[in-house]
Amino acid sequence: MSWLRKFDLKTILIMALCVVLLMRGCDNEDTKDIETVEVAGKDYELIKQTIDTVFVTKEVKVPTYIPKYITKVETVEVQIPIDIDTLAIVEKYFSTYQVKDTLNLSYEFPKGVTDSLGNKPSPNLGFGIITDNISQNSIISRDVDWTFQIPTIYNTSIVKELPKTQLYWGLNGGFNREDVITNISGSLLLKTKKDKIFQLGLGVQNNSNIQQLSPYISAGMYWKLSLGKKK
Repeated sequence: MSWLRKFDLKTILIMALCVVLLMRGCDNEDTKDIETVEVAGKDYELIKQTIDTVFVTKEVKVPTYIPKYITKVETVEVQIPIDIDTLAIVEKYFSTYQVKDTLNLSYEFPKGVTDSLGNKPSPNLGFGIITDNISQNSIISRDVDWTFQIPTIYNTSIVKELPKTQLYWGLNGGFNREDVITNISGSLLLKTKKDKIFQLGLGVQNNSNIQQLSPYISAGMYWKLSLGKKK
């Protein structure tokens, strides 16, 4: 094992420094362009987000409301004309009139909320029809019929695990007919967050001509190939 002596302390320190620099460089890779979302307390990379709004129409009839006398308003005296049809006034006073009014229900949806077609939902959610029955200068009953749409917002997010720096180790070997085993080495592979791979290896080569093992250091870089179309 005399070949191991050829790897002096200086060589080992240089290799260790290279590994540390590679790992620090990988950790500092720019990942600011990755949009993340938190799911169950854990961050994931956001691939796609769809916000859809579905409306369900409801019709609600409020029970008839009969107002009750609460507080008497101070009476204001007015001058009564001399020429007046008393019978007509009394008839109108005891008659029942029906008055209808419409109330609109609206809501301004926040930015980013869309319907199934991708459009911003209309702020008009529905309306209510109020029917008052009036007699003797008072509201004797009130009916309210509401027709409105209840919005249900579906927020769908497609996510995946955030990229991580990964470290692998393994063994390599070379073979031929003459020497059988030409070299043996151990390697470290460092995969970055952007799928770049750096390789650093240490091994020995079988030199049959001089019948001895020669140590060597290997290094390499690898890039990911995109074989399919990006979606």
